[in-house]
Amino acid sequence: MSVQSYSGCLVSTLKKCKQSSKEAVDNLESFDSFKKYMHISRTVETELEEIIVKSKNAEQSQLILVCGGVGDGKSHTLAYLKSKYSFLSTTEFYIHNDATESFDPQKTSIQTLAECFRDFSDEGLKSGAIKKAILAINLGALNNFIDSDYGSQFSQLKNYVNSKKILESTITSNNYDPNSHFQFVNFSDYYMFELTETGTKSDYLFGLINKITAPLQENPFYKSYQNNCINNCVVAEQCPIKKNYELIAESNIQNKVIDLIVKAVISEKLIVSSRAFLNFIYNILVAPNYENLSDDSIMKVNMNIQISEYIERLLPFLVFAQPDSSNINYALSHLSPTNSRNEHIDQVLIDFKTVDDKTDLFHKYLNIDSLPYLFSLIKKYQKDEQLKSQLEREVGKLFVHLSYFLNKEHWNVFHDPVFVKYVSYLYWSNIGNTGKLANLYNIELKEAIYRWNGNGFGTYISLNVGQPQNSYKTLQKLEIQPLINKDVASCSENQLSKFLLKIPVAFKVKNSVGSAAVELDYSLYKLVTKIGEGYRPNKNDKLQFINFVDFINKLSELGNGREEIIFEEVHSASKSRYSLSYDNIFENYTFTVV
Repeated sequence: MSVQSYSGCLVSTLKKCKQSSKEAVDNLESFDSFKKYMHISRTVETELEEIIVKSKNAEQSQLILVCGGVGDGKSHTLAYLKSKYSFLSTTEFYIHNDATESFDPQKTSIQTLAECFRDFSDEGLKSGAIKKAILAINLGALNNFIDSDYGSQFSQLKNYVNSKKILESTITSNNYDPNSHFQFVNFSDYYMFELTETGTKSDYLFGLINKITAPLQENPFYKSYQNNCINNCVVAEQCPIKKNYELIAESNIQNKVIDLIVKAVISEKLIVSSRAFLNFIYNILVAPNYENLSDDSIMKVNMNIQISEYIERLLPFLVFAQPDSSNINYALSHLSPTNSRNEHIDQVLIDFKTVDDKTDLFHKYLNIDSLPYLFSLIKKYQKDEQLKSQLEREVGKLFVHLSYFLNKEHWNVFHDPVFVKYVSYLYWSNIGNTGKLANLYNIELKEAIYRWNGNGFGTYISLNVGQPQNSYKTLQKLEIQPLINKDVASCSENQLSKFLLKIPVAFKVKNSVGSAAVELDYSLYKLVTKIGEGYRPNKNDKLQFINFVDFINKLSELGNGREEIIFEEVHSASKSRYSLSYDNIFENYTFTVV
């Protein structure tokens, strides 16, 4: 096939996933065949659908608040439901989809909201007229509206929002309330994955990837892959785009990508929307080098592709090595396996410098049968001493990246037991099974509290008193006990769709009515684990985790430092201790050797 007869490229179809594509913009008036194909039902959609149907049959006015953040699927879900229920396209329901926009350039978005929804103001509800409406609104815009000058006219709405804690970081029931004029669904309460007793899973993200890769004729991506890559491209076998599409079609690669996204949400506080996730999939299939190239130009570039170019355009590199492409790519760059060095990886990288045939190491540790062209290039590069010297570092990085995605079972060097344990605690906390948190409270957190300012002894905790000095440390007795909220309702769900990503923990001090609480996120838990292994927090740790510092200070204030302080020699082999105590009865101080 000549270059002139080349007729198409998979990239043209993959561009539908880009955030800048017209397909990425949802319109209530249009739910075309592509959007129908890409649609995947979610729990939040089912709950919204139930509320809409019940509101339709209600004999009083109903305003349904569809809340959330940017790009989280509110518009797509409403467009789908509008295509499903004809009554949503009639005057029976008024739908306002973008609360940040104003129809009149002379009016602000808040003025527009007040005008469009005057039937749901305090006066409007008194009139007795029955109106039905849906308002899709971002949480920030909702907060601005109820706190604006118009808030006093919508006091019932404001009270509803506050009573349901819609604007707070908490999980509340959004079941249909037949006695209320207001109903709500908060998309921000629903993550794109589920918590289970054994870890996390995401049927939704898996479904989105499967929409792109499923070997079905109704799949426009697979159809393009068949027509343009398999049947109509002279450079198909050396095209990294084709290879990336084939890699993402493998279930083990899909699971690894989804695990990374979930870990980034929990550890990096990444916010992921459907739109952003599809854009990310495009970014890891199509390297930025191909952006703005015609189909013919892409083919010409791949015809002369060099090994270094081929490596950096493969999916394992694109996942971790392009932080500027999107917020997701930026978060995943922090999770790159090259940042997780350990003795096993170090040993193999040392071997890279000593063995002649590096493909032996790839075959020993990795499942690389799906990358024949890559290894034909590596074999060629090994025969060129100059090229071998230039690319040794890149090939080493390639091995590390591939180790995450294509490792053999005995080479699972990137298993993260700390993350696994935190996710387990997160699940038990969200379902209210506090018995499963005993080890977290009684061992891990207690150790972190007592060692935060340096090791104490027994139930004595180090204090920061006066100027830092190296000769003595100051301690006080502090007996703490877990404070468990017994009023939290427990549930028996095996899979959670709505949950908090932080674990609220609290301790009380023995013989005191006081207590202190803090929210434990993954970053803080990771530090707690390090402290348990002997790590001592430094100044940067204490600046980063100021909430934990305040938590420990509140506990320390409840200790018996007013009755006794212990001074301990830091460098003395005998660890001599001295006690300064206060006698409340005789109102005098005593200084003794312990």
